Amino acid sequence: MSLIPDARRVELSLLVFSALIGALAFVLSCLAGGEPVAHATRVMAVVGALIVAALLMDLLDDRRDHLLLPLVSVLCCLGVTILWRLGDPGTGQHVAASKQVIWILLGTALMLMTYYGLDDVRSLGRLKYAAGILAVVLLGMTMLWGIEKNGARLWLSLFNFVTFQPTELAKLLMAVFLAGYIADRGELLRRTSASRLGLPTVELRYAAPLLLMVFFCLAIFVLQRDLGAAALFLGLFIAMMYLATGRKGYGVVGIAVFIVGALVAAAVFPHVGDRISIWLNPWADPTGKGYQPLQALFALAAGGVTGSGLGLGMADLIPVAHSDFIFAAVAEELGLLGSIAVLLLYTLISFRAYQIAWSATDRFGALLAAALATIFALQSIIVIGGVLRLIPVTGMTLPFLSYGGTSIVCNFIALGLLMVVARDWMPAGRRPES
Repeated sequence: MSLIPDARRVELSLLVFSALIGALAFVLSCLAGGEPVAHATRVMAVVGALIVAALLMDLLDDRRDHLLLPLVSVLCCLGVTILWRLGDPGTGQHVAASKQVIWILLGTALMLMTYYGLDDVRSLGRLKYAAGILAVVLLGMTMLWGIEKNGARLWLSLFNFVTFQPTELAKLLMAVFLAGYIADRGELLRRTSASRLGLPTVELRYAAPLLLMVFFCLAIFVLQRDLGAAALFLGLFIAMMYLATGRKGYGVVGIAVFIVGALVAAAVFPHVGDRISIWLNPWADPTGKGYQPLQALFALAAGGVTGSGLGLGMADLIPVAHSDFIFAAVAEELGLLGSIAVLLLYTLISFRAYQIAWSATDRFGALLAAALATIFALQSIIVIGGVLRLIPVTGMTLPFLSYGGTSIVCNFIALGLLMVVARDWMPAGRRPES
């Protein structure tokens, strides 16, 4: 008997369970705020869209992953609930939560388009150089003409009509480039790698496109004032080079170059030095630049073990709580236990994505899945680490939880790519002809 029908039933059951969790959370938040509980239909729309997407993907090929969607569904429902509870700063309205639902629906549609549009994920590998160039162009345009918000230049505006965050799209393009390049040149990188003094050496003509990533990360850090993107791309580079060669020395060299460059940038550029100094001692300016991280720490402390309860906290005192500090809002109202549950959700999604990479039998598909898993895991660690003051605040969004149209849409596209790899190249999946 095939196991696929059982997997489909488990997936649908988990999606329904996530709907119940989301509806309960939203109802509690509405009751605490004196709002009609009928607003809980927002989370039902989110789960309903994911159920429809699951059924439509099974119509094309049901030999795909059946665990990622339920995990993502819980995060999306929780994100919409927290955004509804926070409201919009200064107005108290719930526009952000309503927009988030729209972005999730659009992202789900694009995930389906990715799943249906890619007959073979290897077709992306042939576009690796185009993807890499486009990523560099997008980030270069942001450095030159980006809109500065909260001390970082992260946004581009198209004809003063649409504003988006190019970094979110660039990370997907860079994943395609690195996976494609290493799939083609990985054997050469491994063969020419020889250790000297514990550090790797390799012919420059093979490693140059990858080593330039480190200096590119420093340029992002200095010119865009975006530590999060710099750390994300550097971590992706190190992970992919390790997968290509199996040598840890690349990580040592990459981190050392980045640290030296960051220290020089902190000494030369005042805005970089300010970010690091506020991270080290937010009490130096508690009512100014240190206000945001300090309020986040107060929220973490106020949450305790079980939390203040949905809708009963004071997380709306945290500036930009709906974006890069949404984890602090979750920690205050759901407490340590709820925070651990959220961390487990991110851990399970990352583990499942790496499992897809490990099980894939096509080299490019495996590397692409590994790159996407690394991006998801690193971004989660960077954002939560910033809230906990383990690293400086980066301004990045927490995947599927924070408010942000570009982030939501690009994360769903990444989810669609993982589904394609699982469909085509896991042992039980379909094998396209070579």
